[in-house]
Amino acid sequence: MSITDRDWRLFLGLRETARERFAEDTLSQVLAICLDENRSTVEREQALAELTRQREQEQAALFGDHRRRTATLCLHFLRHLGLVRDHELKGFSLAVRRTISADI
Repeated sequence: MSITDRDWRLFLGLRETARERFAEDTLSQVLAICLDENRSTVEREQALAELTRQREQEQAALFGDHRRRTATLCLHFLRHLGLVRDHELKGFSLAVRRTISADI
């Protein structure tokens, strides 16, 4: 689904907000691993390496595709993951909001 210029501009701004939230969540997870005294230093290093691989894949999937025709799908996933709040979608057109709310 292609979106209007207005929806596209809203998407770009909200995408940056979601990216910031994603980064905050990643850093929170990193901190939790670093402070986990139940793991050895090597185990924490391995956990950090695994988290880094996982988050890089998620980041690429969520923020790597920067096209209008995939914007609604991206918004759907960002909303599902809690990176976009329902109240932040109010400015979008009804067509976009319906698409985002649909179960995919």
